[in-house]
Amino acid sequence: MFQVSAPQSSEDWQAYYQLRWQVLRAPWDQPRGSEQDDLEQEAEHRYIKNNDGDVLAVARLHFNNQQQAQVRYMAVDERHRGQHLGSRLLHELEKVAWQQNADELVLFARERALSFYEKHGYTVLEKAHLAYGDVQHWKMVKQKPCEPGWFRHPDWTQVLQNTWRESIPISDAMGIKVESYTDWQFSTKADLKANLNLHNSMFAGSVYSMATLTGWGATYLALKELNLEGNIVLADAEIKYLKPLTTAPSATVTIADCSGKLLELETEGKAKYYVPVNVYDGDKLVAKFEGCFVVLR
Repeated sequence: MFQVSAPQSSEDWQAYYQLRWQVLRAPWDQPRGSEQDDLEQEAEHRYIKNNDGDVLAVARLHFNNQQQAQVRYMAVDERHRGQHLGSRLLHELEKVAWQQNADELVLFARERALSFYEKHGYTVLEKAHLAYGDVQHWKMVKQKPCEPGWFRHPDWTQVLQNTWRESIPISDAMGIKVESYTDWQFSTKADLKANLNLHNSMFAGSVYSMATLTGWGATYLALKELNLEGNIVLADAEIKYLKPLTTAPSATVTIADCSGKLLELETEGKAKYYVPVNVYDGDKLVAKFEGCFVVLR
């Protein structure tokens, strides 16, 4: 599991700036030092290291004014691309910006990165500067979403939240809400007080319902990613209760762990999608659920 953190030691900072220069400056024969500017001391810095201590990805956030923050110097080691490292860094920087009351984020994306940022809710405003004579940049902006964790396609998660509230009343009674949607996971949370039993822990049935809705939601979003629509029903499920849940209910789907052939919906009229869901009490795993969802055209 990759962790996003801030550089601490002098070795951390050296490795952080080395990767920034290596990816963003060295290919255009720019000298060391060109990967930094006058805002380094007042900016928020994040990076991802592997278990060997190698820096795999870096990024920075600074505020242009009280309302607007800017993402800059996003770089991922080319040997480790395709692992959602850029998405994880961007997610963390967005959370910092929203928590510090920014209303919008701005960035200047290289042309090859436009689709990446567009998938994460950024809109192209205008053509910007041309760097090194051949690297076109575009100014992009993203407004603060209604929920800070709705990182990827907040319009989809809003529809999903509304669908639960209007069509599955138990979800509203249990206080189940979308917590986060990213490239790599989908998560929900619930109101513990609305689901307490006489032992002051969450009802087993509530745990099962939260896991089911989380799996249903992950299936809905997987269909949206493929531009498909269908009726989703739970066909089969298993759950293992590991510990009582007594403080902070949440449930998470790791997208890479899901399986199925949703494209069969177009050719066969139905498809199956298998979704593992982990239920947590804070950071503690308390239940494991696996659902088989059938989608009907």
